Parts: sequence; C-alpha cells; structure tokens
Amino acid sequence: MKNKYIVALGASAGGLAALSEFFENTLPDGVSYVITTHLYAHQKSRLTEMIQKHSAIDVCTVENNMQIKSNIVYVMPENKTMTIDEGNLILTDRDLSVKVNNAIDMFFVSLAEDTLFRKIAIIFSGMGKDGTKGVKALAKAGAYIIAQTPDTAGEESMPESVIAAGYINAILDPKYMPQAIIDIMTTNESL
Repeated sequence: MKNKYIVALGASAGGLAALSEFFENTLPDGVSYVITTHLYAHQKSRLTEMIQKHSAIDVCTVENNMQIKSNIVYVMPENKTMTIDEGNLILTDRDLSVKVNNAIDMFFVSLAEDTLFRKIAIIFSGMGKDGTKGVKALAKAGAYIIAQTPDTAGEESMPESVIAAGYINAILDPKYMPQAIIDIMTTNESL
C-alpha cells in the first residue's frame, strides 16, 4: 500500500459488543486501529484483553508518546484523554471534575490535523453526542466516516447524532465495516 491508514473507532455505552463483532471480522490488513471510549474513571479497564479475545490483530493499551504502527489495535486507557501528534499517541490526565466526557471528539479533532495518515473514522454505540464535532473536523479533512446502524447499537444516540450532522459516508452493521474499509483502501489506492 502506498498510503498509511488509521481507523479511529469511537465507542461508549453498548460499544463492547459492536467492537467485538467488528474485530471478529477484521484481518491484518496493514491498518492501524485506535479505539477511544468512555471508560469508568475509577475502575481499571480490561478493554484491551476483551478486544484481544475477538481480534486476529495484536491489541495494546496506549502508553504516552507511543508511535503508531500498522496491524496494531491501540486502546486508550482509563482516566486519560488522547491526541495524536506526528504519528505518536499523546496521553494526558483526564480532568475528572468535568462531567461530560468528550474523549472521542478530542482525539478525532487532533487526528483531523494529522498529515501522516489517510483516515477512516467509525462511531459505534454510545450515549450523547461525543464524536459529532470530531467527525465534522475529520470529514472536512477528507476522512471517510462510518456510523453503526442505530438499530444494532445498544445505545443509539452517538451514531444518530453523527448521522443527523450529515457527515456520514456509510451506515453499517459492525460485521460489515471491515470489508468496507478494505473496499475504501482498494479504491483509494487505484486513484
């Protein structure tokens, strides 16, 4: 592949089932995957281990200033917010006094400014509107945007919010998303 791809995945309530189904259908394809979620502030996350059970690709928990490599799934840890800078994932402590968690928007907006990767963003199940602002920034930067089909989501408001915003390229069940990603990359490589 001429281009490096990053697939940014945003999920919240109900997102584990969607992420599991997504990775059960994902094969190593040269892509980097970054998962941003709303995690319980005072509970150690087991998301990395849970996703690894469903993934043929290595899954790791992000450490500060971690360089992104292909065929790896990166999972944001609890009590952090995450951005990207020159291909490195940057963690900062989350301000727990702020009740509204916009971790997905924060990562997506920083990714929109990145110039190293071609970008695909996916919004899975979740409550609220986190991801909508980030999807807008990514769409303007040329990213391909996918939303989970709301009736397959445990919580519909996050995918419904990004769909209503009008920046979506596709609305799919999680099991069909990996093939859509391959199709997007194949089309872009032939341009």
